[in-house]
Amino acid sequence: MTDRLKAHISLFIATLLFGGNYWVSKILVDILNPNQLVFLRTIGATLLFATVYFMSNRPKLNKGELLRLFVAGIFGICLNQILFFSGLQYTSPVDTAIIHVSNPIIVLVLSLIFLHTKLSSWKIIGIFVGAIGASILVLYQKELVFNAESIKGNLMILGNTTAYAIFLVIMKPILKKYDTITTMFWVYLFASFLIIPYTFSDVINIDWNTLWGWPTLSLFYIIAMVTFGAYFLIIYSLGILSAPVVSFYIYLQPLIAVIIATIIGVESLNWVNGMAAALIFFGVYLVNRPARKKDS
Repeated sequence: MTDRLKAHISLFIATLLFGGNYWVSKILVDILNPNQLVFLRTIGATLLFATVYFMSNRPKLNKGELLRLFVAGIFGICLNQILFFSGLQYTSPVDTAIIHVSNPIIVLVLSLIFLHTKLSSWKIIGIFVGAIGASILVLYQKELVFNAESIKGNLMILGNTTAYAIFLVIMKPILKKYDTITTMFWVYLFASFLIIPYTFSDVINIDWNTLWGWPTLSLFYIIAMVTFGAYFLIIYSLGILSAPVVSFYIYLQPLIAVIIATIIGVESLNWVNGMAAALIFFGVYLVNRPARKKDS
């Protein structure tokens, strides 16, 4: 199995985890506020990365690289998560999913400008074909909402997905020199220093008695499987593939969510979902289409 194939399999697994996250998070949104969720996700993942990090000798980083990882922590963890959960308070999941469709395009533009990433025309076409498929899938589910609060929330979600795009672009050069665990440990450690004072007043008001049972299992899934596991798989893949290719897998998340909804009986598949899925998978094919020169 080649490294590229391993990277794509890792991205697909991460996408499955993120697709299930929407349904699992429903159990927690009525129990914890955004700042409390961000705190538990960040601190929990930091402890997991720290445990693995200190199990073996890791390379030392110079000040310049630590500064880059500090900035990555600001964009990829702090701004990304805070804006996401805060935005969901004011806008709908449908609007959020549509805005997230812009992420691979933002990553593509940033990569071309700052990383001078070379992408074939097929990969660029694939990214836009996938965007069309994901947009159809999301738009078909429910009507959009337009009011003062939704606009406020949509701007936060746009900031959230832009922050994540910047995070991927920042991390790409570092992963050419250091392993995934080392980079993610420092990213989450720096993020924790910023998250703790920002969320502390909300954290002390958590009613821990309400978190027993299914909420506990939901927290485990979000912290261990999504925040730790999925992020690890994404950053591992980013060390092998280009940032635009990695971000493309975001298009699969609404498809996974629809499939899960069908399995649990909340929704049913139809020809529109099938057409959107076909466009997304055709985009996947174009993004992974072999080029004359290596462009990943």
